[in-house]
Amino acid sequence: MHRKEAAVKTITKEARPFRIEQVGIVVRNREEAIKKFSSLWGIGPFRLWDVDLPEGIVRGKKTRCRAKLAFAQAGPIEFELIEPGEGETTWSEFLRRKGEGVHHLAMWVDDIAKEMESYRKDGVAVLQFGDDKDTKFAYMDTETTAGVIFELLQHK
Repeated sequence: MHRKEAAVKTITKEARPFRIEQVGIVVRNREEAIKKFSSLWGIGPFRLWDVDLPEGIVRGKKTRCRAKLAFAQAGPIEFELIEPGEGETTWSEFLRRKGEGVHHLAMWVDDIAKEMESYRKDGVAVLQFGDDKDTKFAYMDTETTAGVIFELLQHK
């Protein structure tokens, strides 16, 4: 059997950062998910963090963003488990529409404002934005084109 190789034409433009460093998974119950990830794959220990961002922005509207988070390394990838809290967020939307599962892939950037503007120029909106004491994050509206949301993260 012969296989024919085909060249794929790519668009050349200034490259965006594209090094996936985190997988975000929406769960119904953080503690139960930690038990599953630990017993099935030996992932852990998990660092717990409860997020409460009174000045969050979801689909362009200011809203309080709350969630129970858990983080653990699995080789070079960090797993983030997200149990949505009260309020309308991309996490709660995802849980209603799809149930538990992969919500986003994340990458660290040096200048989140610059990256968000670059995505906007390409017609990609910001779904959710948050700014806490250590980190800024932005979920980009890439689900319909890439099958998953991409998150930009910036250390302060």
